Amino acid sequence: MTGAPMARPGPYEPLADGFAADWWRGAAIYQVYIRSFRDANGDGIGDLGGVLAGLDHIADLGVDAVWLSPFYKSPQKDFGYDISDFRLVDPTAGSMEDFMRLRDAVHDRGMKLLLDFIPCHTSDEHPWFAESREGHDTPKADWYVWADRARDGSPPNNWLSSFGGPAWTWEPRRSQYYYHPFLASQPALNLHNPAVLDQLIAEMSYWSDLGVDGFRIDAVQCLSWDRDLRSNPPVGREGSNALIGGGPTNPFAAQLHYFDRAAEGTRAILERFRAFADANDIVLIGELADIDTSQAAAEFTEQGRALHAVYDFGLINCHPEVDSITAQLERRERLLGNGWFFNVFTNHDTIRAVSNLTHFAGAELREAAAKMLLFTQMTLKGGCILYQGDELGLPHPHLDYDQIVDPWAKAFWPTFEGRDGARTPFPWNDRQKNCGFSKATPWLPVMAEHARLCVRRQCDDPGSVLSFTRDFLAWRRTEPVLRLGEERMAGGERAPIISWTRAYKGEERRIVVNFSEDDAFMPVSDRWRMLTAPGCTTRREGHGIALGPLAFAILAPGS
Repeated sequence: MTGAPMARPGPYEPLADGFAADWWRGAAIYQVYIRSFRDANGDGIGDLGGVLAGLDHIADLGVDAVWLSPFYKSPQKDFGYDISDFRLVDPTAGSMEDFMRLRDAVHDRGMKLLLDFIPCHTSDEHPWFAESREGHDTPKADWYVWADRARDGSPPNNWLSSFGGPAWTWEPRRSQYYYHPFLASQPALNLHNPAVLDQLIAEMSYWSDLGVDGFRIDAVQCLSWDRDLRSNPPVGREGSNALIGGGPTNPFAAQLHYFDRAAEGTRAILERFRAFADANDIVLIGELADIDTSQAAAEFTEQGRALHAVYDFGLINCHPEVDSITAQLERRERLLGNGWFFNVFTNHDTIRAVSNLTHFAGAELREAAAKMLLFTQMTLKGGCILYQGDELGLPHPHLDYDQIVDPWAKAFWPTFEGRDGARTPFPWNDRQKNCGFSKATPWLPVMAEHARLCVRRQCDDPGSVLSFTRDFLAWRRTEPVLRLGEERMAGGERAPIISWTRAYKGEERRIVVNFSEDDAFMPVSDRWRMLTAPGCTTRREGHGIALGPLAFAILAPGS
């Protein structure tokens, strides 16, 4: 891609026969941010042993798979997303034996195991980069993205790091600049080089041989780059469909990222990854951001030719009000073709969903808002990824500047508070020190507002967000239409109602959500009957459905 969609053979075809056998299509995946989940070795940082200790909580939710954040060897400048060895476990996360025990335990509980994989860059402490920076004649000289300076000594083009400042850093040993889409300590790998692509596939193969079931691929929009190093054009008066994070003052949002994101060569890289995945019976789910993701998702997930699915930030970064959310849902449905989404409302990089998408809801409605968001996430077309704490309805906390550790936040403070609020320790038990996360001082503070929502308090409360999550996921398993069905947004509903229909093998389900703290009413014909499902309203009046604040319902054809 160079400012236009990736070329494809022709119009999208419908889903191939047999797609119902794809376990991942309607899967519910639980994302574990290891550093903040549970600390087993007493150093204040979550680890693999802590995931094992908390695994029954995850399994009891009824999810299909667990995705682990990076635990590879790393200097931790970006908390594991700066890898210095893909095949070693970082000491802060434990040992290889810890991983093997966790792998077995996940599989013993009937779940799949996905690992985070970061193919776009490494740490500047990786031996590959140490060799590459030494000169132009080393075997790995072109394993990273190097460029000569401009005539005036400045970087070769106007590309920016999404974390702030130019995306180029001068390396005196080569007398060249190297490219980094994120931190300067994360130099970009050159995936135009077949040897680099071969090596990355070998790194994935190492873990697939150990029995993992797939990978979440980090920042797939950064797999490639324009080899002519053309500067990006500015965003014009027409605006941009790319929804950019980093707060309102991030200069990265002022460019149309035609040449540093989803650029030439992306198609070939995706096809190579897919061939590896098919040969090894693993699943690849990509994180997609920084571009028009609704348009790009189809091309990144075209059936059988690219990744199996992507998740994007469209519903996280769009304006958090009902008209914008509805428009985003309608646009992605129109563009997706036979591609596949995982629905994500928050993750370790963003504001927690209750405080973002339902910011309008008062404290007394936080629990209802959390349930409504989970319901929406689990009934839209595609799979869903639940970030740790979603099942508790955790709000997003505020941290003071002296509490934050996120380099992205430090770069854009105070207009952007960064990622630490979503990464504070998981609250297990408010009767234990640090809510049961660790006996030592945690790497980020435990939040008082989270203690009141801990697992201990919610696990036996039938009305809690945790109980709703368990109950609805169990009910959803009995509804193939919600896991595999096509989707049609209603289009004609008036705010604050959002409604869509799912259809599969002659079955239909109509989903209705009141995305507000006011009462709402939706006219419904006698063709539709109310279904009894966890958390759903069944209140019907003569001409339609009465929905209380943040209420939701499911209907089926029939009287």
